[in-house]
Amino acid sequence: MINSRPKVHEFPALQTLPLYVSRYRMLSRPQRRVLRASLLLLPVFWLGLRFLGLQRFQAWLDRSPVADRQPLNLDEAAAIGAAVNIAANHAPGPVTCLTRSLLLCSFLRRLGTDSELRLGVQITDSELSAHAWVEIAGQPINDAPDIATRYAAFDKPVSSSHFS
Repeated sequence: MINSRPKVHEFPALQTLPLYVSRYRMLSRPQRRVLRASLLLLPVFWLGLRFLGLQRFQAWLDRSPVADRQPLNLDEAAAIGAAVNIAANHAPGPVTCLTRSLLLCSFLRRLGTDSELRLGVQITDSELSAHAWVEIAGQPINDAPDIATRYAAFDKPVSSSHFS
């Protein structure tokens, strides 16, 4: 009788599955919940940005007030940001720094924490690049601590009111 069961080496993705499962289990419950939600919402946020543009999409997101609950501390907010970043690395479709930062701001609002979307630019080798990240009390939540030194951030956080 021939064994028709597929071999692990025939499917490279199966070789890394135990690693992903163990990393997932190391996440806290709130991080797991945010990771699962992010995998579903990142494509939706990307489409929202494409079809509505930053101004209208952010204004739509800002309609929901910050939840009336105890705000997260910086470590808790950074853990939520890390979960969104993990999802961004594995989400179907394109994900940009702006997409993941808007999603993180939305999650933080729902968790009672006010945050600021920051945009910055840099010029390297005569090339202009832009980047988006989220800050709470001047501290980057979903990016490197020195991100504001690598990108020249605009003077004020970006909010939908800037477009009016």
